[in-house]
Amino acid sequence: MCWTGGHRAVRDLGVSGPLGGRARRMARRGRGGLGKRLPALPEHADESLRPGRGAVVADLSRKEMSPLRKDTAKRIGEMTGRRDGNLGGAGLPEVGPWSHLIRTDQSRAHALVMKRSILAAIILILSVGGCSDLTSPMSTDGTVTKPETYPWIVTNPEAHGLSTAALQTALSYAFQPGNQTGAVLVIRNGQTIAESYAQNRQSTDLVTSWSVAKSFTSALVGAALEDSILESLEQRASYFLTYWLDDPIKSQITMDHLMTLRSGLIRLEGSDLYNAEDQLQVSLDRQVLGDPGEQLYTYSNADVMLISGVIETATGRSAQSYLDEQISGPIGFQGEWWTDGVGSTLGYCCLDATPRDFARFGILYAQDGVWEGEQVIPRDWVLASTAPARSGTYAYYWWPMQQGGFAAIGIHGQLIAIFPALDLVLLRFSEYTRWGDGSTVRVGGNYHGTQEPENFDIGTFVSLALGAVRN
Repeated sequence: MCWTGGHRAVRDLGVSGPLGGRARRMARRGRGGLGKRLPALPEHADESLRPGRGAVVADLSRKEMSPLRKDTAKRIGEMTGRRDGNLGGAGLPEVGPWSHLIRTDQSRAHALVMKRSILAAIILILSVGGCSDLTSPMSTDGTVTKPETYPWIVTNPEAHGLSTAALQTALSYAFQPGNQTGAVLVIRNGQTIAESYAQNRQSTDLVTSWSVAKSFTSALVGAALEDSILESLEQRASYFLTYWLDDPIKSQITMDHLMTLRSGLIRLEGSDLYNAEDQLQVSLDRQVLGDPGEQLYTYSNADVMLISGVIETATGRSAQSYLDEQISGPIGFQGEWWTDGVGSTLGYCCLDATPRDFARFGILYAQDGVWEGEQVIPRDWVLASTAPARSGTYAYYWWPMQQGGFAAIGIHGQLIAIFPALDLVLLRFSEYTRWGDGSTVRVGGNYHGTQEPENFDIGTFVSLALGAVRN
């Protein structure tokens, strides 16, 4: 293992089955990937469009497995090879809107994990003798230094059907004194129409996602489904979160329940989760309030934390590493995802990157998962996971927007708003300070610093920006 400047120089080596995830998708692109196997997602009522309080922070090096992860590994090992579809109460339901994606051989996913580990070891052995320069892009002063491949050149708004004067009105609103706005970007037709920063900020300064990161977690679920690492959204989470296997109620909670606010578990306040050393364990330990499938609230950080735990257990790697392979590499995104004190990625929040990097993610979704001709995220997943938001319901970690759009939203006005019909992406991020020792581990004095805007409203900003669209 090579280490450079305190950052990991060689990231996790992992593949999905006999080929790496993206390679497998490209190999079967002629068969359409998820394609026709995905039905339209069910709609779930939502009572509020107000995002909840996010959490913050953590580092990805895992020198030692937490007790929970050791127990998970042990119990998955005990289950490997069982083919009766029961798995001690953690089997897959026989019916449901995604049930035709379920395979009867439930050990297959774990066989893939074992293959992935073996192949990773082979790759590592074959690569001995040199250390690639894969150091983190983050410098100690909180900026990013990297070559730019995307043409970040501001073009004439009028040439792309936007009113320059109306667009300036939206920008002026965002940057009003006291709004704590650090950056605003407007992208249309894949071109940068506007890019503005606070006087004390520049394009290489980091911003933080807060709950915008939830939408990245959603994208990783789509990648894992495409790679058959996850069987379907009706797969029970306890298949991977084996701590729940012996609980008669929690063992019935599915991936879909966790992604549509229907776990039936008590909702934690943001600070209760954020300040815990082992946030995955805290999320698992929540009391049961209702039946799985019953919607008791409209927002939950802890449910997303569990989905992040599923991804990390199913893939056998950190969410950061899986993100790097599946999305970051293809689109040129570079960011750091915080972890808790035991190394679990905070999938519900806390991804640090530059505004331009977040713009890449927005452009990717505006283009139905395609980047420079490559299908990075399965188109079927992009459409299915954003379908509820497009029709006015928060689900699968996407918020509804005007004119059939959808958005990733975080506390204090963090925003990636996407309007596919207009080929328009709007971004707004706060001025951000990373407090602590500079690491991304949410312990002690390491935390994110953003402030509540005095007079900024996402709906108002979006309406002003949409008002600039002329054709």
